[in-house]
Formats: sequence, structure tokens, C-alpha cells
Amino acid sequence: MNTRVIVTRYGGPQVIDVIEEPLRKPERGEIRVKVQAAGVALADIMRREGKYPLSPIPPFTPGYDAIGIVDELGEGVQNYLIGDKVAVFFNGTGGYASYVYAMDDEVVRIPAHIDSVTAAAVILNYVTAYQMLHRIAKVTEGERILIHGVSGGVGTALLELGKLAKLDMYGTASLAKHSIVSQFGAVPIDYRNEDFVDTLRILTPEGMDVVFDPIGGRNYERSMKTLSNNGRFIGYGYTSILQQEDSEEWTKEWRSLAKNRTTGEGNPIYLYSITSLKKERLDWFKEDVRFLLSLLEEGKINPLISYRLSLREAAHAQELLEKSISVGKVVLICE
Repeated sequence: MNTRVIVTRYGGPQVIDVIEEPLRKPERGEIRVKVQAAGVALADIMRREGKYPLSPIPPFTPGYDAIGIVDELGEGVQNYLIGDKVAVFFNGTGGYASYVYAMDDEVVRIPAHIDSVTAAAVILNYVTAYQMLHRIAKVTEGERILIHGVSGGVGTALLELGKLAKLDMYGTASLAKHSIVSQFGAVPIDYRNEDFVDTLRILTPEGMDVVFDPIGGRNYERSMKTLSNNGRFIGYGYTSILQQEDSEEWTKEWRSLAKNRTTGEGNPIYLYSITSLKKERLDWFKEDVRFLLSLLEEGKINPLISYRLSLREAAHAQELLEKSISVGKVVLICE
């Protein structure tokens, strides 16, 4: 049987249900994977509430990333064998299940001995962080960066990879999470009691070389004020939508920024989406997953995982993210 989490209608954690269904044979070109660990992301919550642009119509299964073992192959699958360990990456839906069905371009083979829970923290969060730092911003040693939501899954990945790249890092987080930010050698800014624009003006009058902002709205505008002459702005989400009724704002602003591509001062604006870039450059995605897993094997990165919960606790897992209780990644474990 397959245990699968579904969003029954748009709404709060109470709309999440867990169902049992018979396994089916994979179709032509499909790979069936017995999942060991699946990642939880803030975008899962936005889709659950119907606030993500083009949110899927319920019922649907949330989840981008899963790690598991190839269990059965559909006709015509050449590149994988039963028993291979793989990372699966979906376009935002499908990951929260004890078995998943994936196509070749959604799967990357990974070393058998890598811990599945740790690998689950790498696929979405670290690939996002790595691509924004190196594929988009093309950071160089000594550059100053500002990370918003620095204690989250992508935020802590940016800190760890930023430290490896020898960057000068600043991050906004609530006071309770400052010690974690400092551990990575970054300067924490208390967004609840400090104005980050004023604080940075005092700390680094010359400004930020790159800002990573997943918040959107007014935060985007204010982030742009902190940029140096050659600063780049990267928006990669719109979590402020969780506090709003209407998600039109996101689509409208995203379109306008995508069209203008520069701030009022002429700094470049990049809007990053892991799923869009993967569609354009699947070679980059697979290369980056392998590179990051090699860093993991060498002990050069050590993803922060604050909660490991069973698949059946998916609703609680999302609450931990939504209420900012977790630090780093929340992972669902499939027994």
C-alpha cells in the first residue's frame, strides 16, 4: 500500500489528510521510488492555502523533494536499476508519499551510503542557495551579502555555502535565532526590533553586493535600498503572501520586476525559481545536486535539520514552518 498525504481543500493545517491506496505499476518511462525521506517547504503551505501562483486544484499531494530507492521500472527506462538510491525533485507537488512515481528528468542517482534525511535537506534548499550564489549572482570572495529569513532551510544553506565562498554575511532573524546565525560567522539583525536598512547603513555604508529576499512586497523595496553600486537583488519567493488575503499582489509585482529587471538606481534584479531554472537547464540541476552531495560526503557542508517527523505528521511539520518554530529543514520520514 502507498501512504499519501493530500490537501483536501484550501485552508489551514486541518485540510491535510493521509490516505492509503494500492500501489500501481509504473507507466512507460516512469520510475517507482520507495521513499525514505521527504522535505517540507514554505511553498507547500502557500499551495495548501491556494496562495501560490497557479496553485494546484485540491485534492493534491504537496512536496518538492524526496529521497528513496528505485522499487520498480516502467517500460523503456534505461538509466536506472531497481535498488538504485535516488533523489526525486518534483515541480512542487508529489513528494509527501511513501511511494512516488517520477519521470527520468525528475530523478538523480545519488551515492547509496549518503544519509537519506541529510540528502533531503540538500535537494531543494542547497541547490536553491548554490544556484542563486554561483549561477545567478556569481559571487566572489569578500563580497557582502544580506540574507532575509536566514534561519530557514534556504537561509541556513546560504550561510553555509556563503561561508565556504568566504563572503561577508548579514542576516535578518528573530532574536532567539541569532546564535545560529553567528555560528556561521554572519552578523545577525533582529528584524522585529531593528530597521535592517538603518542598521546596515551604519555597519556597511558602502552597501550590500547581493541581497537574497524570499519575503516580497515592501521588503523587496527596502532591500533594494541596501545595495552597493554594483549590488544585485535576488527575489526568490513571496512569503509575505501568507499574511495577506489576496495573492494577486505577488503575480503583479513579479511580472513588473521581471519586465523592468533593474531597480530605480539601475541595479540588476533577478527573480529565481528552482523549477523554472531546472526546466531551462536540467544539466545545471543534475550537476549542482552531484556537486553538493560531494560536499556533503567530504563533510564540507552539514545541513541543519531541526525536526524529523513521520509522514503522518505532515500537518504538524507544516505548522512548525509556518510559525517559524523550526530552524533549517523539516524532514518527513517514511518507515
